[in-house]
Amino acid sequence: MRKFLLAAVASAFVCSAAFAGDRGGYIGLEGGFLFPRTTHVDARISDGTTTFVGKDLFGIKYKTGYDLDVIGGYDLGMFRVEGELGYKRAGLDRLSISPATLDAISDALRTPITTDDLSVDGHTRVLSGMVNGLVDFGGSNFGVYAGAGAGLAGVKLGGGGDSVSKTKFAWQLIAGARAPVSSNIELGLKYRYFQTGKLRFSDQFIADDATYTASAAGRFSSHSLLASVAYNFGSSAAPTAAPPAYAAPPPPRVTDVQSCPDGSTVPVTSACPNSYAPPPPPPPASRGERG
Repeated sequence: MRKFLLAAVASAFVCSAAFAGDRGGYIGLEGGFLFPRTTHVDARISDGTTTFVGKDLFGIKYKTGYDLDVIGGYDLGMFRVEGELGYKRAGLDRLSISPATLDAISDALRTPITTDDLSVDGHTRVLSGMVNGLVDFGGSNFGVYAGAGAGLAGVKLGGGGDSVSKTKFAWQLIAGARAPVSSNIELGLKYRYFQTGKLRFSDQFIADDATYTASAAGRFSSHSLLASVAYNFGSSAAPTAAPPAYAAPPPPRVTDVQSCPDGSTVPVTSACPNSYAPPPPPPPASRGERG
């Protein structure tokens, strides 16, 4: 199991590195409350000669527990691929079984069976290795995301020498929100629904001086509400826009003009043309006639 968990995280980094392109890798920690759902159990109870089989025979109820994760992956911008190592733990509360079901078991086995005979104690512990695919929505200052994951989970039920462990396929649904608090660090909130495949356990109990074997099968499922902190190796902040290039002011408009000898006008800041014809001489004055 331990080798698989390490391989699950390593494979997530390898897969994500192949798609390197936008924001880069990240690592993070998550922790919060675990709310296990009631495990509905199919059971088979036998004393060696007589057997009672029932579907959804009883339910295992849990106390509120805690959920811790280490995550690492690659952020492509809108899409993320990450590996996750998770640890969940919750105390066992009690078995939920109807009086009619107890009467049916007692009649079948010809022995009075009580809730004390089928009681549970200790805790349940889940160690999981998952690979998640996530889709991000939002801008650089705030974002939400959703996705799913799959992997393996090792489930331990009970306490002390009476505990039993099984490893099964597991899957999960994820939704959350995150916001940067610096160029590399993000804080977030996350919801997760987690479920394993069907787990099969066997145990023995003694009732009325007889030993019985109980085989049970059920799925562990839970809701989690987590707070998270992540470090991005690529900056989370939006790039700073480059300052605009300096543009020289346009030359001042010249409104004053001067008249040149050739009759043209030019701005006062310019010289008159050098090549021009001098004005023609005035005509000679006319003389009066003699009479």
